[in-house]
Amino acid sequence: MIKNYFKIALRNLWKRKAYSFVNLTGLVTGITACLLILQYVSFELSFDRFHQNADRIYRVTNDRFQQGKLIQHGTITYPTIGPTMVKDFNEVDAFTTVSNPGTFKLQKDRKIYQEKGLYADENFLSLFTFPLVAGDLKSALKAPYSIILSETNAKRVFNASPKDYPDLIGKTLVLDLDTEPYQITGIMKDLPAASHLQYGILMSYETLVRTWGPWVKTSWDGSDMWHYIQLKPGADAAALEKKFPAFSQRYFKGASVSGSIETFHLQPLTRAHLYSDYEYEIGKTNNGKAVWTMLIIAAFILIIAWINYINLSTARSLERAREVGVRKVAGATSRQLTWQFLSESILLNVAALALSIILAQLCQPVLNKLIEKPLSFSLLTGQGYGGWTMSIVLVVVFLLGIFLSGFYPAFTLSSFEAISVLKGSFKRSAKGIWVRQSLVVFQYTASVVLIVGTLIVFKQLRFMRTENLGFNMEQMLVLRGPELSRWDSTSIDRINSFKAELKRYPQVKAASSSGNLFGNRLSRSFNIKKVGSNDEKGVTFSRMPVDLDFFETYQIKMLAGRDFLPTDSNPDGRKVKNVILNLSAAQLLGFKDAEEAAGKKFLMQGKEWEIVGVVSDFHQQSLKHAIEPIYFAPFYTMGGFYSIKVAGPDMERTIQLVKDKYLSFFPGNDFEYFFMDEHFDEQYKDDKIFGQISSFFSLMAVAIATLGIFGLSSYTIAQRTKEIGVRKVLGATVAGIVQLLSKEFLKLVAIAILIGSPIAWFGVREWLNDFAYKVDIEWWMFVVSGLLALFIAFATVSSQAIKAALMNPAKSLKSE
Repeated sequence: MIKNYFKIALRNLWKRKAYSFVNLTGLVTGITACLLILQYVSFELSFDRFHQNADRIYRVTNDRFQQGKLIQHGTITYPTIGPTMVKDFNEVDAFTTVSNPGTFKLQKDRKIYQEKGLYADENFLSLFTFPLVAGDLKSALKAPYSIILSETNAKRVFNASPKDYPDLIGKTLVLDLDTEPYQITGIMKDLPAASHLQYGILMSYETLVRTWGPWVKTSWDGSDMWHYIQLKPGADAAALEKKFPAFSQRYFKGASVSGSIETFHLQPLTRAHLYSDYEYEIGKTNNGKAVWTMLIIAAFILIIAWINYINLSTARSLERAREVGVRKVAGATSRQLTWQFLSESILLNVAALALSIILAQLCQPVLNKLIEKPLSFSLLTGQGYGGWTMSIVLVVVFLLGIFLSGFYPAFTLSSFEAISVLKGSFKRSAKGIWVRQSLVVFQYTASVVLIVGTLIVFKQLRFMRTENLGFNMEQMLVLRGPELSRWDSTSIDRINSFKAELKRYPQVKAASSSGNLFGNRLSRSFNIKKVGSNDEKGVTFSRMPVDLDFFETYQIKMLAGRDFLPTDSNPDGRKVKNVILNLSAAQLLGFKDAEEAAGKKFLMQGKEWEIVGVVSDFHQQSLKHAIEPIYFAPFYTMGGFYSIKVAGPDMERTIQLVKDKYLSFFPGNDFEYFFMDEHFDEQYKDDKIFGQISSFFSLMAVAIATLGIFGLSSYTIAQRTKEIGVRKVLGATVAGIVQLLSKEFLKLVAIAILIGSPIAWFGVREWLNDFAYKVDIEWWMFVVSGLLALFIAFATVSSQAIKAALMNPAKSLKSE
C-alpha cells in the first residue's frame, strides 16, 4: 500500500509539472539557504568547545574605575592575578598566563618568516587542548627562549614533513632583534579554526622574565597579561566571583596600589568569541547578536518555504476535490486519502532536501570565500556546535516540518464530502481561509522585519564608511617600520632623512612615522593630574607616539598652541617633556577649551609635561567606539609605521619607488605595505559580511514569501472564476476586477506591516546598540519597507488577477 501511495504521488507530481516546479523551487531555495546559514551558525557557536575542560575554563577580565567612572573594560590585567587566585581560592584548579601577542619575524638562513605569536607559561598546554605532534607537553614552554612551531610553520620554515618533526626539536631560530636564539621544543598541530586564539608560534613566558624583567611575575600595577583559570569539577563560578571584591580590596587596597578601583570578573571560555565587548581583546571575536540573527533568518526562511507548500497545496483543493469525491465513492477512507496526500508531501520534501544538499555543496566555496570561514557539512554532522545532538535535532526538525507542512493539506483535501463535491456544491471553508490568510500575514510580517533590518544595516555601514572621521586617510600608503633595525643615536636622523628623500618624489605629498596607527587599540596611561589640581585621583589617557609631521600628514586641525618642533624630541626618551592633546583629553583635565589648555602642564608618572598644542577630536577607532582622550608625544621608534601621502595615477610605480628607498635606508628588513583606508575598514569587516549575507538571505526569504501569496491568490481567484465571469458580463472592467481581487490580499500585507514594524524597530535598535555612533531609526524607513512589501504583493496578485479578468466570460461560466 505504501508503495502504491508513492507511485500515485509521483504520477500526480509529474502530471502537474508547473505546480510541482513552483513548489519544488520554493522548498529547494528555502532548505538550501537554511543549510548554509546553519553551517555558519554552528561554526560560530562551536568556538573553543573542543577543549577537554572547556566548560570549566574561564578568562579573568578586569574593570577599572577612576573617580567613579569606568575607564577600562578589558581582558588584560596584572601578572600576579592568576597565580594569586590559585593560592587564595580552593575553587581554582589551575591557571595559565599569556602576554605580548603580536606579529613576530622568524629568521633562518637570512630568510624572514612573519607569523602571529604569543608568550605562554608552562601551564598553557595542559590547560588548553592544543596537542603536540613532537616534543614534551609538560616541558615545552618551561625554559627561557623556548619556541613551539605549528605544523604549517614547520613545513614553511624547514620544509619538514611529519616524519621530520622529531628532528626539529633542539634546532634554533632567531626572533626579531633578540640576540639569543630560540630553541624549538615542540611542534603543535595547527590551532583549530574554531579557536579564539589563533597563533602559529608559542614562546615561553620565562623569556619575558629575561627580557622585560621580574616584574612580569610580581607586579601589581603593570597591566599587560591575560589570565585563564580552570575551576575544579562542580565549582560554582558565580559564587567564586562574589569573593572577588574582597580579593581586590585585599591586594589593591582601594586605589592605593594601581591608582584605580579594580574589579575582576569571570568570562566562560566558550563565550569569549561571540560575547566579548572588551578592550585589548587577544582573540578572534564576532558579534553574537549577528549570529543569532542569522539563525532567526534561517528559521524564517524554512518556515516560509513550508508555508508556501501548504498554500500552494490548498490552492489546488478545487482541482482535486472531484478526485477526492470519486475515490471516496470507490471506497477510500479519509485515513487512506490522508496518507495518499501526505506521501506527496514527503516525496516532494525529500526530493527538495536531496537537491538542497547538492546545491548547498555547490554554493559552499562561494560562501566560504565571501565570509572567509571554513564551512562544511561536517558542522551539521557531528563536528560543529552540539556534536551529534545537533544532527539529531536537525533531523527531527526536518521530519517534523515535512510532516506538519504535509499534514494540513492532506487533512484538508481528505476531509471533503464526496456528495457535496460530486453534486458541485463544494464551497470554501471559512476556517480554511482564515488559516491560509494567517500564514500569509506571518510570511509578510517576517518579510517586513527582514526588509527593515537590511535597510538599517546598509544605512549604518554606509554611515560608518562615509562619516567624517576628523582626519584624511585618502591615498595614504602605510609601511611597517624596520623592526629588524636596531635603535641607536642616529635613528632619528635616519628616519627624518628617509622621509626627506621620499618627499623628493613628486608623487609623495607628505610622510610621517608613528608608534601606532589609526584603527588599532592604543595603550593607556593612568593617574594623570593637572598641575595645581587638588584632585586626589587622576584621569586616564590613551597615548600615541608620533613624529613632527604626523598632524600635517593626516590633516588633523590644530585648535590652539603649536605643532611639534625638532627640539621637542630626543633620542633619550626621558628628556621628552612636551605633548599635544586632543580636545577630549584637554576637557577631561578640566580645561574649558583648547586655548585654556595650551601652555599648561600636567603630572604623569612623577613628571611634569607641558601641553604645547591641542588638536581637534577625531575617530581613532571605528564608530563603534567613543572618541578617546589621547596625548601625543614626540617619540620616534624603529618599529611602528610610516604613513606616506601619495598621489598620481601610476600607483604601482610609486610603491616601487618607495620600496627601493626603504630598502636602501633599512637593509635586511621586509617591505610590507597597505593602504590606510583598507586597514581602517578592517574594523567593519564582520559587520560588512553580516550585511552581505543577511541581505542576500533576507531577499531570498522575501522571494519565497512571494510564492506564498501567489499560492493563496491562485486559490482564491480560482474559486471566484464564475463571479469574475458574471461581473464581466454585467460590465465590470479589467481594472475594477483587479482592484477587487487585490484589495483582500493588500489588507493582509497591511496587517503584516503593522505587526512587523514594531518587531523590526526593536530588533534594529538592539543591533545598533553596539555602536557608539549610529544612524537614527526614522519613520520613512518603515514606510519604504512597507511600500516595497505592498508593491511585491500587488505585483504578484495582480498578475493572477489580470489573467483571470482577461479570461473570456463564456469560458469562465462554462468552467463552473
